[in-house]
Amino acid sequence: MANDDKDRDRHSETMIFMPGDPSIPPTQKEAFLTVVRGCGADLGQNQPIAEALVVGRGKGCGLCLMDMQVSSRHARITLRPDGSYVLEDLGSTNGTRINGKALQGSWELLEGDKIFLGESVLRFAMADAMDLGYHHELSQLVRIDALTGLDSKRCFDDALSIALTQACRKKSPLSVLMMDMDGIKPINDTYGHLFGAHAIGETGRLIARVLHDSGRACRFGGDEFTAMLPGLDKEAAVQVGEEIRRLLEEARLEKDGIRLQPTISIGVASCPEDGETVLTLIDAADRALYRAKRAGKNRVSV
Repeated sequence: MANDDKDRDRHSETMIFMPGDPSIPPTQKEAFLTVVRGCGADLGQNQPIAEALVVGRGKGCGLCLMDMQVSSRHARITLRPDGSYVLEDLGSTNGTRINGKALQGSWELLEGDKIFLGESVLRFAMADAMDLGYHHELSQLVRIDALTGLDSKRCFDDALSIALTQACRKKSPLSVLMMDMDGIKPINDTYGHLFGAHAIGETGRLIARVLHDSGRACRFGGDEFTAMLPGLDKEAAVQVGEEIRRLLEEARLEKDGIRLQPTISIGVASCPEDGETVLTLIDAADRALYRAKRAGKNRVSV
C-alpha cells in the first residue's frame, strides 16, 4: 500500500490539462490589431485596443502607419458598453474596407476580421498576455536587427522611401549617411568573429544614441550601416557623422578583457542637391564613403 500511495503522490504532481478542463485558470483576453501587410516599418506591429483606438498616419494616432495612402486620422475602433468593438471610417480620402468590402457606416468586429486601409491590412483579434507576448516577439524579429538593435534593412528601406517622398513634396532637406567600419577584419583574424560581432553591435548602439529622435539607421550588411536624417541639410548631416566618428574613436570597446579599437568612415549625401531618389542618394553617399576610405579612413566625406 505504501508504494501505491507514493505512485498516487507522483501522479498528483504532474497534471495534464485537456481542452475545456475547468481546472485551467481563466486568462484575461483583450482586443488588439496586428499589421499583417504594409510598409516594412509597420509590418508586424501589434496595438492593444482599450476604450478607443484611432488608426492613421498622424503622430497622435494610437496606431500610426507610414502608408502614404492612409489619411492622418483614417479610422477608429471603439469599445461599446456590451463589450463589442465597432469600426468606423473617419472621413478618410481613400476609404476603409472590411474583409475586402467597402465599409458603410459602422461594423461590429469579430475575431479574424481584416481591415484594409490604403495598402495596409490590419487583423482584429482577441488575445491573452501570452499571445500578445508571442506576437510582440515576432514583430521584433521582423522589424529589428538582433545584433545592433537598429531597424531591419527592410523596415529602413521602406521608411527611407516614404521620408524621401515627403521631403521632395515639402521641398525640405533629407540627408543620408553610408558608414563602413575600419579595422573589423583584423579583429576577426586576431580574436575571432565573436569579437568582431561585438564591435559591430556596440557601434550600432552608439549610432542609435547619436541619432536619437533625429533620424533612423540600419545595418546595411556586415559592418556597414546606413542612416537617414530627415530635415537635415548636408552641413548638419556632416556634423552628425562627425559625432558618430569621434565617439567611436574615443569609445572603450571591450570583450572578455580585450580592448577593441575600430573606427568608422562615413559618406554623406543630401536631397535635393545629390539626388531625389533612393538609388541616387545611396549611390552618392556610397561614392563619398569610398573617398573617405581612400583618403585614409576614420573620416567623414561629402
